[in-house]
Amino acid sequence: MLALMGCGSATNADDNAAAVKLAPAQCADATARALGEVAEHVYREIAGGRIALPAAERVASAPTVLAAVETGNPRAVRAAIAPLLRGQLVRVRVTVGRRTLAEYGTANGIAPVSTPLKNAADLQIGTITASEEGVYGYANTVHAITEAQVFARAGSVGLGGSASPAPAVLPAGGEVTYAGIRYVVYSFRGIGFPRTALRTFVLAPVPLASACGRTPAETATNAIGATAMRIYRQEQSGAATRAVVRDFERSRSFQEAVASDNPIATRAAIVAFFETTLHVVRVRATLGETLVVDVGGPHVLAPIRGDVRNKRGRIVGHFLLSVQDDLGYVILTHRFAGVQVFLYEDPTHPEEIVGSASPAPVNVPKRGEVLFDGVLYSAYSFNAEAFPKGTLHVSLLIPPVPGT
Repeated sequence: MLALMGCGSATNADDNAAAVKLAPAQCADATARALGEVAEHVYREIAGGRIALPAAERVASAPTVLAAVETGNPRAVRAAIAPLLRGQLVRVRVTVGRRTLAEYGTANGIAPVSTPLKNAADLQIGTITASEEGVYGYANTVHAITEAQVFARAGSVGLGGSASPAPAVLPAGGEVTYAGIRYVVYSFRGIGFPRTALRTFVLAPVPLASACGRTPAETATNAIGATAMRIYRQEQSGAATRAVVRDFERSRSFQEAVASDNPIATRAAIVAFFETTLHVVRVRATLGETLVVDVGGPHVLAPIRGDVRNKRGRIVGHFLLSVQDDLGYVILTHRFAGVQVFLYEDPTHPEEIVGSASPAPVNVPKRGEVLFDGVLYSAYSFNAEAFPKGTLHVSLLIPPVPGT
């Protein structure tokens, strides 16, 4: 195959290159603005402190942390903090007065939150500052759902991003070429850990001309709609989801329970997974074509399949699992993409809709303008997969993107 791929004249290669026409500046700029809006929504979701603030308050209120702080021993403070993080914080700083007593974690955190540290007399003796996400985690999340490259800087100091090495020069806007690819830059200000000025640079690849809409607004709608579809695909087959499948395939208790057609043991093994840090909401296991168990919530989406093997390693069954339910996808996409989201199994029965707003709009078109709750949205629709099978219809209402 490699030899065949290497064949062909230079003339054919030139013709192929010429056939690839990139989008004009107006279309590329609209795409960058749309993906930049998504990046800002993801940042604001983190900055809102929905996860970080309760986690920081948990650390601040822990008697073990307070006792360690009162000893003034940084090592004891770090040891007290470690078991309280629960995977929710990547960086924590404890300050007493103007002195940094201890830090836990080394990530370049973004969007930090702060909460007072009080003693037994309810007097503030210090402050806990924490970040739930670092630059790399944030940048890779945005890259996964937008395909844009994302970098962060504090002044002239690079803090990391979705690729390495980062571009030597990053303008606040305009076009750059990075690793041989043309990008349009969108940037915005934020806060880095502990309270530093941060600028995030979103590099949106210049799309093909065929990806452009009839207007910049339509182009932006298509870019955000594609982002919502990538969020769905990440839930169904992203790296984290595939890792969950591997965990089930490596679990001897689960595999042996299914292979022996033992519903009680299979259910126990699945529930044990539910109680860990793995995010899985439903599992359906079959031996051959016979159902063994189906455990989890009733309304989930994006199933992914795995194998069940017996002790000899032969495939004797399968399982379907999902890491996201219908409402979870609606909330996640609403927060990350800034769109209204509605799911339904039968478009002729709107009362079955699960959505980000209520009451839901009726007769949402696949494409076109929709006036909803006083805002003129652009509609974007696609089909997803229900659990364990069937079609789930996804309708998005995308607000206007500034500048398009």
